[in-house]
Amino acid sequence: MLKDRSFRNLWTAQTVSLFGTQASVVIIPLLALETLDASAFEMGLLGSAESLAVLLLGLWVGMTADRYPRRSVMVTANIARLLLIGMIPVAYALDLLSIPLLFTTVFLVGALTLLYDSALSSHMVLTFDRRQLPKINSYMEGSTAVSEVAGPGLGGLLVQALGAPMALVADVCSYVASTVLLLGSGDGTKKGAETTEQESEQPEQSEQSEQPEQETVKGALTGFTWAFSHPILRPVIVSAAHFNFFTAMFFAVYTFYVVKELGFSPLLVGLASAAGGLGGVLSATAASAFMSRVRTRLLYVLSLVVPTVGAFLVPGSGLLDSSLLRFLAVAAGMFLWSFAIVVNLVMSETIKQMVTPAHMIGQVTSAMRFTTLGFEPVGAIVGGTVSQFLSPTTALVIASCGLATSIAWVVLNRHLGTYDVNEAEPVSTA
Repeated sequence: MLKDRSFRNLWTAQTVSLFGTQASVVIIPLLALETLDASAFEMGLLGSAESLAVLLLGLWVGMTADRYPRRSVMVTANIARLLLIGMIPVAYALDLLSIPLLFTTVFLVGALTLLYDSALSSHMVLTFDRRQLPKINSYMEGSTAVSEVAGPGLGGLLVQALGAPMALVADVCSYVASTVLLLGSGDGTKKGAETTEQESEQPEQSEQSEQPEQETVKGALTGFTWAFSHPILRPVIVSAAHFNFFTAMFFAVYTFYVVKELGFSPLLVGLASAAGGLGGVLSATAASAFMSRVRTRLLYVLSLVVPTVGAFLVPGSGLLDSSLLRFLAVAAGMFLWSFAIVVNLVMSETIKQMVTPAHMIGQVTSAMRFTTLGFEPVGAIVGGTVSQFLSPTTALVIASCGLATSIAWVVLNRHLGTYDVNEAEPVSTA
């Protein structure tokens, strides 16, 4: 795949932008804690902002991603994100920084990230052979994992050296570099295919011009209804929604817990996240091999069980006396979490791309994100509330128990039990 210039530029653009994004995962919560002295409840609200954007705007974002040339959509999303992130250090310099401003920025960046990801998923199907998708998705998730190794550690180091506001400059630079690389990638035309991305969109645009209001509503709901009517996608979506609710609850409290309860410095927070990234890197190199050797449902169940084990290690670290052992327990938890989640994401993305018609991938991607991430704002707020009124440890334990129950939707589904992504025929891309 790396010999293909179009894929190489696309993959590199994704990797570069993720480096900055993963750094911000550490920088923005630390900014809220250290500069604005945010409470546990405010941290929960901030943690809900990105997924709230998916809940409110997700269905329309997918329709937009399918309506316009995908590469143009990705470039536009990148430029808008770099402008929004760049506003934070400017607001800090002008003494205008506040929790509502951070919430609004994260909300808008979350909507633009969904737009980018929806267009990217469709762009890959329209540009490359679907038989290559397990390997392509492994590369893409590998990018996520590599960025999770370097990004959070770099973010923690930059906060330690420069302070959180100036550390966000790294994210701005990453979006600039990613945009330049995207402009040098392919235009979404599949080699050897007769239909280009732009041509496939013309009928939709024609219908849109005839009945704009009706088509807007219909287009926003089409991906949602299609995804939930599919017997293979449905258990994947529901289990992910369940898992993500408790994931949001967990990570709404995580940073507060490790900083305030365990006494981690910004650098240790970044290093613990980097340990998670290392697990993701190792997983990404083996994900396609796992998929080829293990039945789809069994591997999917394991990809939900292992993160649960990692989650319990975080509150469990509070029982240890040594600071070093506490750090190692948290780092091990993040390692196990990321190792399994990368496999889960590669599987989910590949299944979606294999069973979904190409002209609907953006809509189905947004519908899945709408459902699977739509519960996250509630989970984050619940996590912050439980932490505020009971304790951070209690919130983490409840979240970990909730994660363990997410496997029920997959174990009890007979359709997924008979499906194997390696044996299934992809749907037509026409």
